[in-house]
Amino acid sequence: MWATLDFEASGLSDQSYPIEVGYSLPDGSGNSLLINPLTASDVWQYWDDFAEHKIHRISRQELHLEGRQVVEVCQHLNAVLGQYEYVFCDSQWDLFWLGRLYHAAHMRPSFMLTEIGHWLMQENGIERARFQLALEEQGPVKHRAMHDAQQIRLAITQLMR
Repeated sequence: MWATLDFEASGLSDQSYPIEVGYSLPDGSGNSLLINPLTASDVWQYWDDFAEHKIHRISRQELHLEGRQVVEVCQHLNAVLGQYEYVFCDSQWDLFWLGRLYHAAHMRPSFMLTEIGHWLMQENGIERARFQLALEEQGPVKHRAMHDAQQIRLAITQLMR
């Protein structure tokens, strides 16, 4: 049993931080949580206007008004994803943002996040390029966390058939 997880972030920089996390479970259900950067114990200030306006379309104001506390997001993820043997993502960036999220909450994840390309090759002999093709067949990426996590799940399912 496995689940998938995806993040949207304030940009692509070593100063960036997660602003939305979404997951998709084996039954196809999922959830998405906006993250309020003001609740992080670290100072999360980096913001890429291009990412806001052209990629994820999530504003800082939306995060401040509707985002959940960093600790609450980590507790939720631990409760839901801690029961799965594997939780997959499709980018090293997701590993970075997971670490940044839990560090800011002074917590540890109850699950291990694994980059799918590495796992597919080691466990199944499937090259990352095949995963990328399967992912592209799911349609355009929306750059919203739950939708993207669902596409990752569907691509993996297709490859594992």
